[in-house]
Amino acid sequence: MKTTHVRVATEQDLQELTALYQAFHEFHVAGVPQRLRVPEHYDIERIQAALKEYIQRPDTGLFVTEIDGKLVGFVEVHIQEDATDAAVVAQRYGHVQSLMVTATHRKVGLGRALLDTAKDWVTAQGISQLRLDTWEFAAGPLHFYEHLGFRTVKREMALDITTEE
Repeated sequence: MKTTHVRVATEQDLQELTALYQAFHEFHVAGVPQRLRVPEHYDIERIQAALKEYIQRPDTGLFVTEIDGKLVGFVEVHIQEDATDAAVVAQRYGHVQSLMVTATHRKVGLGRALLDTAKDWVTAQGISQLRLDTWEFAAGPLHFYEHLGFRTVKREMALDITTEE
């Protein structure tokens, strides 16, 4: 039987986390190739520097899930606050920047466990709302998030305009 564990990421996870972030990006490239692309060379030093910063920041939670000691997923959540504006009720919230589980380990509850960990962490910060942005494409995670109770509050829409010359 495989042992599953969700825990706080550490600097010892950087190599495996970097590979997961690359897989996360490439999953989205496959879904929205008109918006994203795989770089010729990933800037590993920049990715790892950002990950180190996330691990150290008190306003960021970076959690990993592992099976038998191998990382198979992560969630990155940041504490954010809406800009002050006289016409807007500013909210403080947790923002899920990234959530990823490797393809071979999806649909067994790991994504839910990671989000539950993110929710617990955000709640411990005195915050009662979790937000996220997601690309909408056929194989994307929209239905997963909706199944867990997320709802659309605001939608960004685009119109591709071609010009004839």
